[in-house]
Amino acid sequence: FVDFFSEDKTAKENFLALYNALHATNYCSTDILKNIRLKQVVYMSFANDVSYLIDDTIIVLAEHQSTINPNLPLRCLEYVTRLYEHIQNPRDRYARALKKIPMPEFYVFYNGTEAIETNQTLKLSDSFIAQTKVPRLELIVQLLNINYDNDNPILKSCKPLKEYSLFVETVRRHSAVDKDHGFENAIKDCIENDILREYLQRKSREVMNMLLAEYDYDTDI
Repeated sequence: FVDFFSEDKTAKENFLALYNALHATNYCSTDILKNIRLKQVVYMSFANDVSYLIDDTIIVLAEHQSTINPNLPLRCLEYVTRLYEHIQNPRDRYARALKKIPMPEFYVFYNGTEAIETNQTLKLSDSFIAQTKVPRLELIVQLLNINYDNDNPILKSCKPLKEYSLFVETVRRHSAVDKDHGFENAIKDCIENDILREYLQRKSREVMNMLLAEYDYDTDI
């Protein structure tokens, strides 16, 4: 997900399609996009998945999750704070005149195996020990279930995300039948059926390595 929407040579085109689907816009030029992802080399183990500055006015943060995590609003708060530090002149914080900053938007794309609703809203205020009617600090994350069988409408309006979802479903289907060759068969199947074909033809070995490096929550923590 990170490579496809943030690092690959086609990442900006893929993300622009995703942005258009989220906002019902029709931008054609990736010139409005500036990749501002936090790099692990700078922030050690603290790095977000995908983030772009859009036309110098909006920051879009997109996280990918294969497990349910209700603490994402707090993580997004940490991410966006560091991103503001990255794009803003430190002197601006002490200026006598109001300094405008890009508006942030937060999205989580979930494709785990646990069943959840198609769309959910996660709020930072839900984690506060003391609850008030109007919290003094709020951050809202839109969570979208992008499993292909969930039929999320965004998959119909964003071809790259749809193909990514189909790819994940194909990997699960093949690996359930053949544990030894499932990943390889899934990649071949997707190429034959025009699912991420160009991307997989270029990066099949890298994708295989990513799939083989099976995610383990405890190890990550």
